[in-house]
Parts: sequence; C-alpha cells; structure tokens
Amino acid sequence: MASPNGVRRQLNSFVVALTMMSLALPLHAQLLHPIDMLALRSIKNSMRDLPGGSFFSTWVFALRINPCQTFSGIQCMKVGSFNRIYSMSLGPPTAGTPGLAGSLPAALGDLSYLQSLTISSGALRGSIPDTIGNLQNLRTFSCSQNYLSGQLPATFANLQSLETLQIRKNNLEGQIPSGIGNLGALRVLILSDNRFWGPIPSLSQTSLIHFDIRNNELSGELPELPSSLQYLSVTKNRLSGPVNSLEGISGLSYLDLSYNAFSGSIPSVLFEFPLSFLLLNHNQFRGAVSVPALVTIPVVDMSYNHLQGSISPYLAGTQSLFLNNNLFVGTVPQDFANKMQEATLQSLYLQHNYLTDSGALALASLPPSVAVCLQYNCMVPPPQSLCPPNVDMPASRPGSQCSKASNGSPGD
Repeated sequence: MASPNGVRRQLNSFVVALTMMSLALPLHAQLLHPIDMLALRSIKNSMRDLPGGSFFSTWVFALRINPCQTFSGIQCMKVGSFNRIYSMSLGPPTAGTPGLAGSLPAALGDLSYLQSLTISSGALRGSIPDTIGNLQNLRTFSCSQNYLSGQLPATFANLQSLETLQIRKNNLEGQIPSGIGNLGALRVLILSDNRFWGPIPSLSQTSLIHFDIRNNELSGELPELPSSLQYLSVTKNRLSGPVNSLEGISGLSYLDLSYNAFSGSIPSVLFEFPLSFLLLNHNQFRGAVSVPALVTIPVVDMSYNHLQGSISPYLAGTQSLFLNNNLFVGTVPQDFANKMQEATLQSLYLQHNYLTDSGALALASLPPSVAVCLQYNCMVPPPQSLCPPNVDMPASRPGSQCSKASNGSPGD
C-alpha cells in the first residue's frame, strides 16, 4: 500500500500535468480546473449506475476529453485560464429511469464555483458530507427519493447564497440545525418524509415561500415563520400548541396542519387568506369557529377536532367542507342547501356531531354530483345523506348523548 506521502506526490504530479497541458491549449479548449477534475474522479469512484442505467457512460477520463463538453450533467464557465463547474445534475433527468447507487463523496465540497447540485432519485446511501458547507456559491441542493441517512449537516448554515434545499423521502434523522433559520436567501425548504425530530427552528429570518416538513417526528410549537410564506405543510408530525403565529402570514395559498396535536381556537383570519386548501383535521382545536365573512377557500377540512357551537353559514362558500367528528350543535344553515342545489358546494361532511335539524337539506333536490353525509347526529338524516362506504355508523346518536348536548355539554 502506498504511503500517505506517496499518494500526495501522485496527486501533486497529476495537478501539475493538467496545469501544464491546459496552458499549452488554445483559449477555446481550456481544460477543467484540476481541483474540479479530481472531484469528478471522486464522484465517479463513489457512485455507479443502477442496473439498466447509463448516466456515467459519458464520464470517460482521457487526456483529450474535456468534461465540460462531454460529461452528462455538467455545465461549466470560464474562470481565468480554466473552466469551473457551476452546475451539476447527477443521474438521469427522466422520471422512472434507473438512478444512481453509492454515496456522496466529501470531494463535492471542493467544487467551489458550484451553484446548483441536483441528484436524481435512486439508491444513494450514507450521509451528506460536512464539506457541503464549503460551497459558498451554492444556490440549489436537491437530493430526493434516495436512502441518505444520518443528520443534516450543520454546515448548511454556511451557505448564505442557498435558495432551495430539497431532501425529501430519505432516511435523515436528528434535529434540523438552527443555523438553517439564518439563511436569508432561502426560499424553498423541503425536508418531508424523513425522520427528523425535535423542534422546528425559527425561520423568520429566511425568505421562505415554500416550506414542507410533512411526515417526520417533529414536536413543539410552530416557530416564527416569515411573512413571505405561501405554502406550508407540517402534516403528520407531533406538533402542538396554538397556531396564532400564522396570523401575520396573509399570503398563504396552501396550509396543511393536519394529523398533529395543535390546540386552542382556530384563528378567524385564516378564513380570509387566499388559500386553495385549509387542512386542519385530526388535531385538538377547541371552541367555536369564528368566520368573519363568506369563505371562498375551495377545500376546508376541520374534521376530527373538538369544535363546538353552531355552524357558520359563511362556510357555504367552499366547494368541499369537512366538519365531521366534532361537537357542533344546532341546525344546518339554509345557505348550505342553496349552494348544494347550485352544485357550487359539492361535498358536505357533517357526520358524527350533535346537529338536531338538517334544515332545508331535508327537502332539497340535490344534483347527483354532490355528496352529503349527516349520519350519527341528533336527528334522523335526510334521504339525501349518502355517506361514503367507509363511514360505518348508526343513522342517529343515542338519545342519552343528545340530551347531554341539549344541556350545553356535548361530548363522546
């Protein structure tokens, strides 16, 4: 086995040879910088095509071959006497084609001019090297649907130019480094479908417009979030506490807080946001739902909470409304029947509450395209109530439960 000094001498000789060769070439044929060339060799040695793949077939290392012109996934720019890699897409770009196996080498951190690093889905394993924090020019890092493990390197906090960080559907674990919250240029953060635990760090100093952390094991309360945020999904975690921190994020177009343990009341201002989806189901929200004006959010899901009081007629402006498995009482508002007859309200799920009267729905002639479910309330459901096949419950609640509700204390 060669000694460390011997290996170092070989590397130095290789760098000198490449440098002398590049100086002998005309400007239009300048070679890739030796450091970048060594990084490519390390990548090729650390990764391989999965069976049926051919991404690395163009990665042929020879004296007269310029990787900037022949290697798949490489884009270069001229810096002084050399070409430097500024964009790298590792793996086939077409969905459904075999990706790469192997691991991410530490030498990735030597590509000092790299601005974009995208790695296609495949079977990469191992951890993300800490040297990724050396890439001061990096704007995009994306490596989804692989088997990366270990923790998210704290050195990501060094990347002040980073705009997009996407590492979904891997096996990463541990806490999200607090330094991520200091990346002022960060606009897209997608860490969904991993095994992160602990609190979400404050992100108010970022420029986030898209934050997706679904399907992890995160706990604690929602942190401070930037007012620039438009997309937020934290579904299927262990988050808890009130959600009043969302009140200042008036540009939200998608909000999914479902399958957590959020509590307290639902902020009324959420119903005024320009949302396409408002998903608050499977939490521990309590109390009456205050709706200040007609809701125009297409899909609103507040099912499986502990919401009480009467149902606001302003909710009839939705297209799909899920209020089932709560503690609502009273009559179904007239507005709901009107909107369902017009087929603007297409789905209405009110089963498993304490409603005492279906109101105008009892006599309404509804189009076949709409769906309504009113089973297991304190009334006989109207014939229009056709619940989905998976809703298996009696038509009405037991009288004892309804008597308790009429005295102002509904509960299961």
